[in-house]
Amino acid sequence: MRQMNLRGIAAALCAVAIVAGGWAFAQTDAEYDAWLQSAQLGPYQPDVDDWDAILEAARQEPPLTFYVATSRALGATDRFNERYDLQAEAINLGTNDLIERVRREWDAGLRNAGLIMVGNPALFQEALLTRNAVTRFVPRELEAVMDPIETEPLLRHRYSVGTWYYSTDGERGVTPYSNIWELTTEPWRNRVATTDPLGSSTILMYFTALVSNADQMEELYEDFFGEPITLTTDNAGYEFIKRLLDNDLRIVSSQRDVAEAVSVAEGNFAGMGTQSLFRLVEDGTYDYDLDVTTNPVVRTFQWIGIGSYTESPNQAKLLLDWMMSQEGGEPWWSADFPVSPLVEPTGGFDLRMSDFAVVWEPTVEEMIELSDDLIDFFLLYR
Repeated sequence: MRQMNLRGIAAALCAVAIVAGGWAFAQTDAEYDAWLQSAQLGPYQPDVDDWDAILEAARQEPPLTFYVATSRALGATDRFNERYDLQAEAINLGTNDLIERVRREWDAGLRNAGLIMVGNPALFQEALLTRNAVTRFVPRELEAVMDPIETEPLLRHRYSVGTWYYSTDGERGVTPYSNIWELTTEPWRNRVATTDPLGSSTILMYFTALVSNADQMEELYEDFFGEPITLTTDNAGYEFIKRLLDNDLRIVSSQRDVAEAVSVAEGNFAGMGTQSLFRLVEDGTYDYDLDVTTNPVVRTFQWIGIGSYTESPNQAKLLLDWMMSQEGGEPWWSADFPVSPLVEPTGGFDLRMSDFAVVWEPTVEEMIELSDDLIDFFLLYR
């Protein structure tokens, strides 16, 4: 069955919310403003955050529900509860499932989400931010030291990199290909794996980066093949995706499946996923190396924000601040890249964003503009 693209999903869910001449459970600007004022958010956030007062208020609130697209948050939330004597609960779902759940609950008039942390900014923007379902909160200490692009329209929690894994039958640190276009050639037929971009924000953002950097993709093509590209699609980014699919790309269920496929392969094999899984190479679960020098990588990020109309806004503020801290964010700082300059990366493996030779990052606007076409394109040629 064909899956709907971003606009299709949004349209279908919006249609459910329309009743008898108006939006079901729609909130007026005045009601939202009143909640912001009571929660001391938005224009009502004080110039200095009084964390003692926030903690005191948090202990009078009902337990908070934290919707998050990573299982690592479960332990972090447990430690938060121990630290502050609170009862926050983390619910871990896949990125798209999480966004869809929050959206469905919102359109049904439910305000269950206390704090939300998830990627896929294009779907997040279309499904949640356009509804005011998530409210921005940036602790004043962070706002003073972070770049505005990292705090608008929501706070970014961490960066990851969508990069290539490759099998280690050869010498470690030496990629078995010289150019991303080599992966579309006959020796690599059925020897490249990714997850489905319909379910993976990392892969969708990577493909978006290829399409939005089509001029560079043309240059890489000419560098490898020694002649200008002849297009059968709109641009060199789409052309690469089409040729990769034509070369019997393996599409698997999860990034761990990608890591497993690369690890057990005999001979050369490559797969696309996030660099954070390399922590499981360090502990012996998988066996592959990361490409930091040859192919372009894409920088991705996770947004974190407060669920609008939550009855536990002070718990949400505390938990958000905890997740951004050295102690509270520890499950990530050893494998991902903290956005906050007040946090130091720790342990795991010695890798920094600056180690990657070519980093592309599509804008949120590019992701929104291209996501539908990319999904349709992928469904057409897969």
